[in-house]
Amino acid sequence: MTGHHPRSVKEIAATFAALGQPSRLSIVRLLLSAYPKGLPAGEIQRELGITASTLSHHLDKLRQVGVVQAVKDRQWIWYSVQSDTLKHLIDFLFEECCTRNQVVNPEMYELTDIPAPIPCQNCPD
Repeated sequence: MTGHHPRSVKEIAATFAALGQPSRLSIVRLLLSAYPKGLPAGEIQRELGITASTLSHHLDKLRQVGVVQAVKDRQWIWYSVQSDTLKHLIDFLFEECCTRNQVVNPEMYELTDIPAPIPCQNCPD
């Protein structure tokens, strides 16, 4: 499933299942705080107090469902959120929004792109 958006209900359920684990949800939230650049694995490990092997397992699971991506930079691997996958999940949840009673126009709830991040004054380049 890596490299494309989940399409079927089964694939979307697998993505939500991956996010439903507390450590993985914490990882995604931490990576969203560093969006779009992401964080190196060691920093994620320090911030969340997860052992290297456990973190590796969680990141691998999140990568398999397309929520995070990994990019090697010299001796570090940087992980970042694939915001388009998260947007697709939210779009899926709202897809049928308000269609039964026709009270609210679902077009009004269109999601916008994630705004550009505010530059970090103390972050390494």
